[in-house]
Amino acid sequence: MMQIKQLDARTYVGPQISVADLDDLKRLNIRTVIALRPEGETADQPAISSLRDAAGALGVTVHQIPVISGNITDDDVHAYSAINSGTNGPVLAYCRSGLRATSLWALTAVEHGQSPDEILRKAKAAGFDLSALADRLAARAA
Repeated sequence: MMQIKQLDARTYVGPQISVADLDDLKRLNIRTVIALRPEGETADQPAISSLRDAAGALGVTVHQIPVISGNITDDDVHAYSAINSGTNGPVLAYCRSGLRATSLWALTAVEHGQSPDEILRKAKAAGFDLSALADRLAARAA
């Protein structure tokens, strides 16, 4: 079973998913998946093409933003925001552990008016410590 966490009404985050997880996503009404891992980051991750093919058959769209772990750029944030704002329902963003996904959500949420403190609290409640992003969140909120 997937280990996903809900951060807000529209956003779920979690670790690497498999083709077998797609039925569970559909049951959660998730129709958009954002893969944040570069292709081949680890040997055990499925190819993005296999996820896209299987997801497409279920009416789920899979996007990929190849974010380098520990190096989230402003371009990554803009790409995430563009995909997320173009969807109507819940979104699942995933990476190896869920931390990159949570960080991108946080950097986007602050631009949509959520306070850095509230974002850090929600992330912590989901099991992710984003304290290293506190200054970046504050700068984006200003």
